[in-house]
Amino acid sequence: MRGIFQDLLAIDGVKGVAFFSPSGQPVYEEFAVGGGASAGDWFSLAEVLEKAKEAELVFEKGRLYVRRGPEGVLVVVMGQISSTGMVRLTSDILLSGLREQKPVRGLKRFFRR
Repeated sequence: MRGIFQDLLAIDGVKGVAFFSPSGQPVYEEFAVGGGASAGDWFSLAEVLEKAKEAELVFEKGRLYVRRGPEGVLVVVMGQISSTGMVRLTSDILLSGLREQKPVRGLKRFFRR
């Protein structure tokens, strides 16, 4: 699982990543310097944002990027000087890659490209 998130963790200024299933179960969590909060706390923060697909929260000493999709909820902890555009682009690629890994059911499985 670490390999999937490696590109996101490699971006300058990204301090950590947490990914949750749509039901809130922790799937992956890695922080360069202690996360400071439990996995449940990160998901609770995403739940407070309710149905927002994407949110960026700016604080005095850092930023949080929260992205919700059908695959799950992604929380990225960043410093102030990290590139939000690069984090968004990498998150798009990462989430679409997770979508492709899900098994196809029904008749669609016979018509793969």
